[in-house]
Amino acid sequence: MKKTQSINIRGIVIIFDEDAFQRLNSYLDEINKYFKTKKGYEDIINDIETRIAELFQQKLNDKKQVITLEDVEEVIAIMGHPSDFDMDTEEEATGFPGTSRRRRRLFRDMDNRMIGGVCAGLSAYFNTDMVWFRIAFVIALFLGGSSILVYLVLWVVVPPARTVSEKLEMQGDPVTISNIEKSFKEEMSGLKDKLNDLTKQAKETFHDK
Repeated sequence: MKKTQSINIRGIVIIFDEDAFQRLNSYLDEINKYFKTKKGYEDIINDIETRIAELFQQKLNDKKQVITLEDVEEVIAIMGHPSDFDMDTEEEATGFPGTSRRRRRLFRDMDNRMIGGVCAGLSAYFNTDMVWFRIAFVIALFLGGSSILVYLVLWVVVPPARTVSEKLEMQGDPVTISNIEKSFKEEMSGLKDKLNDLTKQAKETFHDK
């Protein structure tokens, strides 16, 4: 019987057999070495580890309590290797994406929200302009007022997309390490642009006075 080892990944305790433990350690070392010198290292690694833990949890049940080497290899195949990044970039440039889009998950879009992110989340899920959902809620409000109740129910039931992994799932993008890094860079770029805009507005206001 193989020895087992418990690992705490993002607060989730998972049991691995000896071979699986060694393979996972090797894979995590590979990822850490790649991202260690990059901006946002800790946030990217946190999102990657969270997604890995989620995938391992999906493989466990009452009859299966230990992750095997085969399980680890399957998760690695889903997440990808840092060495795959250059290939992904070339495929995007030639119009042949390295990974196919998958079914979206419904989340509340907190980045594009006006109130609770319900309409923005529905927009991402159905790949439709969020304006139409907002118009529909307003029209339903004047027709009978039921839209308020529906909106509140969705606000409570539908979880918000807060992590990079959840935002990728909301858009129907595979949660791979390359997509996590790409999404993080885009998020940082967006925050930088907003900061520059606020700085510019502040300077203009100051000069006007």
